[in-house]
Amino acid sequence: MHVGASEIVERIKEDAREERARILREARAEVEERVKNAKASIEERKKRFIESERQKAADNKERIIRAKRLDAKKFRWDVEERAIKRAFDEALERIQHVKDEGFRGKSYSSILAGLIKDAAMSITAGSERSSSSSSELEVALSNEDAQFVTDEMLKNISAEVGCDVRLSSERIKTVGGVIVRRSDGRVEVNNTFEERMKRLYPGLREDVVRVLFRAREA
Repeated sequence: MHVGASEIVERIKEDAREERARILREARAEVEERVKNAKASIEERKKRFIESERQKAADNKERIIRAKRLDAKKFRWDVEERAIKRAFDEALERIQHVKDEGFRGKSYSSILAGLIKDAAMSITAGSERSSSSSSELEVALSNEDAQFVTDEMLKNISAEVGCDVRLSSERIKTVGGVIVRRSDGRVEVNNTFEERMKRLYPGLREDVVRVLFRAREA
């Protein structure tokens, strides 16, 4: 059958329309897929951003809490240290009252005698262990405390410790107590109140904290 030119043109137009429709469908499908993927990507980024911000907020909150706790602990420590220092300072200040009035029925002279004897026995015991001879022991005190030590006291202490104990001409700066040393200077025991409190500080600190703070919290 002879096909006319008009029919050929129509066929071409029909094919073109179909091709255009196909291209449009594919383009529309591709656009929809890209939009869908873009929305999914945006949503995922949004979720990650929100989670990141939430984590940042949580981390920042935790940092603030840790900082506040650290500040509170430091403040508590500073308060304790100031209170403890004040308590120790007041204790040292009361030594003068002990010198005037004694303590628990003991005169200050008796207290000094005990400190001298304690130090002397520590030195002589150490000398015996090291197999070295015990030399003469010297007792150094402050100008104020020297008046409380008598020759009779030192004579009695010498007899008890088995070593000659005499008063040194040296005067030390202390609120109270004694320093006892061998005359050769090789061994010394510091029994001043300041030094004894330093040695006992850890245990005394716990006692002071318990009295000043723990009882208040109970």
